[in-house]
Amino acid sequence: MTLDFRDRQTQLNCLLGALAAGLVWFLYFGNDSWWAEYVGYLRGPDFMYSHAPLIPAVSVWLLWRQRQELLGATRQTADWAAWLVALALVIYWVGHKTSLWRLTMVSLILMVWAAPLYLWGWQVGKRLMFPVGFLLFAVPLNFVADLTNPLKRFVSALSTVLLNMGGVHVERSGAQIFSVPHGRFQLEVADACSGINSLIALVTLATIYGYVTRQRQWQRWVLVASAVPLAMVGNLVRVTSSAVVGNLMGQEAIGAFDKFSTFLVFIPAIALMLAVDRLLDVDWQEWKARWFGPREARD
Repeated sequence: MTLDFRDRQTQLNCLLGALAAGLVWFLYFGNDSWWAEYVGYLRGPDFMYSHAPLIPAVSVWLLWRQRQELLGATRQTADWAAWLVALALVIYWVGHKTSLWRLTMVSLILMVWAAPLYLWGWQVGKRLMFPVGFLLFAVPLNFVADLTNPLKRFVSALSTVLLNMGGVHVERSGAQIFSVPHGRFQLEVADACSGINSLIALVTLATIYGYVTRQRQWQRWVLVASAVPLAMVGNLVRVTSSAVVGNLMGQEAIGAFDKFSTFLVFIPAIALMLAVDRLLDVDWQEWKARWFGPREARD
């Protein structure tokens, strides 16, 4: 099924869609206070959401990727979705009155999904759900910043154990790692090295990767869930490597090493995520029979 723009109903639907888009633009961007605060946040010293400008581009690509399904979907007004439109307006009002621009962003994302759902029905709405919902990864979450200090202490503690096991004698105080005897190097796990940045970025990457490459929902969730420990492993590699460099070359070498050590977070984490992806294709029944079954079956 394709759109026939000579059909009066199609013309009416396109007109309603254009009017809805114009109203949404006027409502959310006519008053640019929340937008200015959001842009200011992204330009600030907090780099946890430095990937946020890429999120809308990925969403547009996802929509383009399934453009044929969207154009061919059966269209029928979903009256019940008017409640979702109303909910989006209520969230917008609350965000505007309380100056909580994150609520305004959530309202905008809900509106972008609910309005087409109301105009064209569930067949269109369900295909828009993930591309539009993916925009939520661009909304900064307050509670995430609260995880920074616990993650810093966790990474520094585990790195201290690994370094001592490897023959690099160190002590830890909070999120700081000291060489023993003191004076060789001192390494502080800063906020940027807590792993929260890589955690957010890797969860986002795992989500889009799982959606594009996997059809089963449980496999997608496994990839997303695996991103959390894998990001921790990648960050542990970075912190431990920095300490090893400091032990071998002194304190000044740590600063130079940190300038490009970000890659040490993502290279092992992404490699391990791809390994998890490969494991999802393993036939575990066949593997079990091959290694633990009767000798005849193994031969």
